[in-house]
Amino acid sequence: MTFHLRNPSSVTVATSDTWATPQWIVDWAAWVLRWEAFDFDPCCVPATAKAAAFISPELGDGLCDAWRGTKVWVNPPYSNQGAWLRRCASEARNGREVVALVMPSFDAGYWRSAVWERANEVWLVEGRIAFEVDGEPRPGGNVRSCFVVYRSKGRPPKHGPKVRYLKPRPVNGDSERPAPAVCTKDRSPV
Repeated sequence: MTFHLRNPSSVTVATSDTWATPQWIVDWAAWVLRWEAFDFDPCCVPATAKAAAFISPELGDGLCDAWRGTKVWVNPPYSNQGAWLRRCASEARNGREVVALVMPSFDAGYWRSAVWERANEVWLVEGRIAFEVDGEPRPGGNVRSCFVVYRSKGRPPKHGPKVRYLKPRPVNGDSERPAPAVCTKDRSPV
């Protein structure tokens, strides 16, 4: 649920390295999966929780404590996403549907065992998500994002997860409302 930068000094907002996922991104992921909503978030602070049930540092440790719910949202600290992706894969084997919003790290050692061999889908995101600081979107994040989907039913595909290239958009049906900022490489709104 939160977005931690590896190098906060490279961002103009130097007050925090904890950025929140915009709610419309979470709603969009649930919509693509045809779910009503997520029911558990093991990786957040109370102000940024994306589900009614959650674990925050004040309540425990989402990497170690028991998870609840059946539809789980995870946006882990990017500095420790390998451990979180391994936990997501484990929870899917235990009957949970898990969606993790992470930085694509195809060359990282954990990516093969936790994603390519365990995930059902990887959604590459067009543009860059404008994560939030203190409730305000901050366009132009310095890393790309992808969604890793772990399904409880069925085995992961034999030759790796299905990879899709998607462009998130709000799903509230309000065509009058402007789309939230998602920034491209040149940092101009998409």
